[in-house]
Amino acid sequence: MTFPTLTDDIIVQEGTFAYNFTASGTVYAGQLVDAVGTMQVKAAVGISSTAIVGVAAYYATDGEKVAVYGPGNIVRCAASGTSVAAGECVQAGAEGRVLDVGSIVAKASGAVVVGKALESQSTADAAVRVLLI
Repeated sequence: MTFPTLTDDIIVQEGTFAYNFTASGTVYAGQLVDAVGTMQVKAAVGISSTAIVGVAAYYATDGEKVAVYGPGNIVRCAASGTSVAAGECVQAGAEGRVLDVGSIVAKASGAVVVGKALESQSTADAAVRVLLI
């Protein structure tokens, strides 16, 4: 799997603290992560991810500690490549990237809304600022 190396810091504006978890598998900076065990996270897999706890602050391999930013933070996430529009809800796309969904679509598909996009982006793996909710 190739995941972008975001050139800017992941955190844009800290609203709450980052929490320490242990990586279960490899996680990348800017990737949405799911809780999978006692204080363990793994990369979110897409719209079927229902245990999303936030966004990984940096790259970590299996068993390493990783900080995760949760609700209230503004972070840079990797866009899925589909159009993400400013002000729209976002959910987990493939490999923990963010995917734009309307609130009605998210509710109908059972997807978990993880935040609001604060800017528009349509390039795969490009950074997009998201207010986590």
